[in-house]
Amino acid sequence: MKSEFRPTSPEDAPAASAFLQRIFGLDPSAPLVDPRHLHWKCWEPHPDWPGSRGYVMTRDSLIVAHGTVVPLSCVCGETRLKVIHVIDWAADSRAVGSGAILMKRLGQMADAVLAVGGSDMTEKVLPSLGFKTCGEVTRFVRPLKPLRRLAGQTPSVRAGAQLARSIVWSLQSPSFGLRGWTAHRIAPGQLASTDMRWPRDTTGVAIFERNADVMAYLLRCPAAPIELFSVRKDGVNRGYFLLAHAPGQVRIVDFYVDSDDPNSWRALIQLAVTEAKMNRSAAELVSLGSDPITRQTLLDCGFHARGSSALRLLPSKGVALPSGPVRFQMIDNDAAYLHENRASYWA
Repeated sequence: MKSEFRPTSPEDAPAASAFLQRIFGLDPSAPLVDPRHLHWKCWEPHPDWPGSRGYVMTRDSLIVAHGTVVPLSCVCGETRLKVIHVIDWAADSRAVGSGAILMKRLGQMADAVLAVGGSDMTEKVLPSLGFKTCGEVTRFVRPLKPLRRLAGQTPSVRAGAQLARSIVWSLQSPSFGLRGWTAHRIAPGQLASTDMRWPRDTTGVAIFERNADVMAYLLRCPAAPIELFSVRKDGVNRGYFLLAHAPGQVRIVDFYVDSDDPNSWRALIQLAVTEAKMNRSAAELVSLGSDPITRQTLLDCGFHARGSSALRLLPSKGVALPSGPVRFQMIDNDAAYLHENRASYWA
């Protein structure tokens, strides 16, 4: 059998889609394998990655393993690392070891490979591949309109208990004063002329760089509408947040303010809550926290922790990994836009 590791091209779309449908048990209408979404993820030009971001292992020209690269640039102090997160990682169980080989080959293309969560099998496999646990990513939820959960949901004791909990959490949600703080939606065409405040490493937390070109790419996501808002204090740009709209949910998929002041972070999240409530079909607002600032801010703003996943990094030979917390957001893998065309609630 002839084995090959290679990048994919748009001509591979039907075969890649069929492979992912079979391995993950997906309906052909699932956004993950939608032709427009596949093209955006794998072949639409990306400012941080030349050429295709889709890769496969083949045997006798048939796909036996697949992965898509999310390119990231990690900054911590004077250290800058080229990092990739591999999404849509799938392997045929009959081609033993093909998924591991593909992951190792992709790892040779960067300083480190990032992995957060995954299936039970993925969680078992990653440590054996050399991934090191470098932190924890916690899911957070704040109910917005709990009664929206009733739409399309089969009545049950469990569903009733979840609804009751959502109502209680919604009633307990705090609100903060926003004197001088405002949010302004930024259209893709306005990015180049807007003085955005992108994240900086000022607190010993490793961050992933952002820029206007990457944001423009994200705003073109076909699987879930994404909106960018600049956050201003007394008319001066201080930060931003990104909202993604999925069935039943709004997701704060990235957020930042240029201050260590907890009040500033709380004001930003309160603005995001206000904007999220404009989505009349959303029952809840969700986000992720992986470092002290993001976790505490979400808790302060009425979000509730709903489980955690290990944050793991696989370094290339001789590469030193960040020693402190790593700030991971939903745009750093596919959590920003992944869904199955139906509501899936966290509360």
